[in-house]
Amino acid sequence: MAMPPDAKQEVKPVKVSKPRIDCIDGCRFALVFPIVIAHFARFGTNNLTALKLLTQENVLVGGFFVISGYVSAYTSTKLGERKAEDKKLANPELFFWQRVMAYYPLHFVVSAIFAPMFIQVERWYNTPWTTSAFRAFLNFSMLQAWFPKEAEIWNQPTWFLSALTFSNLTMPTLVLPQVAQLSKNGLQKLFVALTGISLLQKVSYSETSRFHSSKEHPVNGQVMHPLIWNLTRFHPFWALIEMTMGVAAVRHVMLDTEEDKKKPTTNPLWMFLAAYASLGLRLTKFDFNDAIIRSVLFVPIFTKFLTQIHRDAISANPAPITRFFGSKPMATLGSIAFPMFILHGPIGQIFYKKILAKKIWGAPMPTAFFPFYLLICLGLSHLTNEYFVKNKKVSAISGKVAQFLGNWHKASLMLRQRTFSTGQDDTVPSTAQQRCSADGASCKAVVSLLDEREAAESVWIADMSAVAQKIDADAKAMPLPPDVKKDAKPVVKASKPRIDCIDGCRFALVFPIVVAHFARFGTKNLTMLKLLTQENVLVGGFFVISGYVSAYTSTKLGERKAEDKKLANPELFFWQRVMAYYPLHFVVSAIFAPMFIQVERWFNTPWTTTAMRAFLNFSLLQAWFPAEAEIWNQPTWFLSALTFSNLTMPTLVLPQVAQLSKNGLQKLFAALTGISLLQKVSYSETSRFHSSKEHPVNGQVMHPLIWNLTRFHPFWALIEMTMGVAAVRHVMLDTEEDKKKPTTNPLWMFLAAYASLGLRLTSFDFNDAIIRSVLFVPIFTKFLTQIHRDAISANPAPITRFFGSKPMAMLGSIAFPMFILHGPIGQIFYKKVLARKLWGGPMSTRFFPIYLAICLGLSHLTNEYFVKNKKVGAFAGKVAQFLASWTEGMLRDRA
Repeated sequence: MAMPPDAKQEVKPVKVSKPRIDCIDGCRFALVFPIVIAHFARFGTNNLTALKLLTQENVLVGGFFVISGYVSAYTSTKLGERKAEDKKLANPELFFWQRVMAYYPLHFVVSAIFAPMFIQVERWYNTPWTTSAFRAFLNFSMLQAWFPKEAEIWNQPTWFLSALTFSNLTMPTLVLPQVAQLSKNGLQKLFVALTGISLLQKVSYSETSRFHSSKEHPVNGQVMHPLIWNLTRFHPFWALIEMTMGVAAVRHVMLDTEEDKKKPTTNPLWMFLAAYASLGLRLTKFDFNDAIIRSVLFVPIFTKFLTQIHRDAISANPAPITRFFGSKPMATLGSIAFPMFILHGPIGQIFYKKILAKKIWGAPMPTAFFPFYLLICLGLSHLTNEYFVKNKKVSAISGKVAQFLGNWHKASLMLRQRTFSTGQDDTVPSTAQQRCSADGASCKAVVSLLDEREAAESVWIADMSAVAQKIDADAKAMPLPPDVKKDAKPVVKASKPRIDCIDGCRFALVFPIVVAHFARFGTKNLTMLKLLTQENVLVGGFFVISGYVSAYTSTKLGERKAEDKKLANPELFFWQRVMAYYPLHFVVSAIFAPMFIQVERWFNTPWTTTAMRAFLNFSLLQAWFPAEAEIWNQPTWFLSALTFSNLTMPTLVLPQVAQLSKNGLQKLFAALTGISLLQKVSYSETSRFHSSKEHPVNGQVMHPLIWNLTRFHPFWALIEMTMGVAAVRHVMLDTEEDKKKPTTNPLWMFLAAYASLGLRLTSFDFNDAIIRSVLFVPIFTKFLTQIHRDAISANPAPITRFFGSKPMAMLGSIAFPMFILHGPIGQIFYKKVLARKLWGGPMSTRFFPIYLAICLGLSHLTNEYFVKNKKVGAFAGKVAQFLASWTEGMLRDRA
């Protein structure tokens, strides 16, 4: 981030010491104790009103993540300066393992002590030993939060540690150094953006299930969609968002000026009461489910309470509530919050888990015993805190283990050294470089949602039409910041050669997808259907190409820098990319809207649902909603996911990834592949690993909503798009020596990528999710880098010349129109309820080639007379300019 002109004035003349904020410890107990009660409340009272009020642990736990981020940022960033503590973040691996070893020892010991109990209970339920072993692995590796079906295994509350561990992994390189650079204005925008993303996900879940707790989260614990609910409340991505909200909140306080400190503080009591009063909505007609209450009310209000109590604690006259939470009794209770959180689950199972309590006590303990259960939890938590958590020997062992693990993984999180030389790897960084490496730009791309400065580049569309050319012209005309001209340039300006073969690769992805969507109407051969219906694998290649082209056009060749000129106005950059594909989406949606609506009428779909689907379609939000992702024109979920990914490009992804060396890019690609694979394995464990069980040719899947979240969610699209960015940057940093090396024939990687689809026909018929993340996307990405290098070599291979030929370039140019048009056209001929009205039934298999020919012909006409139309391009450019002016500053930190 460029420092403002007065940055030098911000350097502290005298070292500022951070006062200890004891009241934060007391706040922890105010969260833990109601959670402990909630988990076994139904054994403490039979009063339904009390149960409604008490069983809201899924709301309260959001406060824990906020506090975790709050404390992490307070201890690791500088007071009064827009900087992180270089000393603390210089070794990100050690930072991470120290955080983990602060809680893992107790988790490990408690899990080991109670493991016989957990396993015996599973034996009584005839759980297979393989499942017990898998659960033990998830428990001790703290990966359970990634698996919706296994998130609450063994000691249920420890899913929190699983999600916290992933969040901690991002702190020293992704979150803390970057958020620390923001001004108060930027922090406010970040907090609003994170709240918005969190709310969008909660509304998505609620629309899939129910908005009201009486329907979705009844006191008997039976929910309508338990796996979707588990993904909503347990997934590490959402924990990371709330933890980052805590980081943004404390940084806002830490940047208070002397004038700010002189202002009278607000009594924190009112925000505290407001936060907990939000739980009372369960007793009213506004009984929104836990997800909505948590994201809309409790977390934002509780975060505001933390900032107020913080400011009040360092004031001259703290309010009574601040002194209460900072008192010794509350500090003591706060210190046992963590042991109590870990212990209360196994203790509760001993007294209340039916199958276990019957063996020990004859039945679960009566309601009169509940206060004694709470006392036992308090007593054992105190003893655990005194004799284990505070034990110096335990701390010493934990510290040594953290040091060992930090050394073992040394440099695995150090992805960037800031020496913008030639793109060569910096294997021996200087001390200054080591300090800079804590910024970890590559991890930024892993979980990009964390910076409110977002925007982007849509790729495979933006580069293939007159609209795109208009966009590039607009970008060149953008006003430059004053310091752009001062940027150092290479002695000889390197021009980027056009890589025409990428256009041809687009058609190699689009055409099989078009075939796949209606393949069952083209053949009855089951073997052919298995082979052809893998559109969910192939679409991953689109996101990779999108990132690939976006980075190629917006970052510098041979330099570890982004194109400042193109990214100077991130709002304009984003809207230009959106307007490269939105006009055609809008026109096609409007033309076919009567058909979509009429079909819904025949299915007696409520008008409210139709209206919502229209809104999601035109706002490009459908990919966030698993129950509505394939509404109207089904393939356009891709545009929805692409739009979110584009939003992150100009401020989060491109500038950060552009700074990476080849070594850092390789680490980033491996990390992104690992996260993608972990999510796909999570889905597969929930459903089935094999396509014959999960994605049969009749289209009936076991868990359609989980499947939709796996293949459609914008986060996973962003990961694949960033993989494309990392891949092209690796090629762009090739030195002259690299370019002299003989290139590999891209044909073999191309064949290997498409051969992975053939696994469907073997005993290794893994589902589409596994094939996509393990084989197709990594191999196809490698193919793109090979064909790129081969295209700029002296003697390109035949496959490179083929994909770069005029016929393939022409077919590539109609890939986007074909992708948009084939869905509505296919519905006319093959959607049963519609085809019956028009043709008496779906068209025969012999008609299928004609359908494909119609798609090709109409796509060509659309491309020639709409996509390439200069008036359409000019109008799209003006709309982009207007929207950029309207949203000016929203993606930038205005210090």
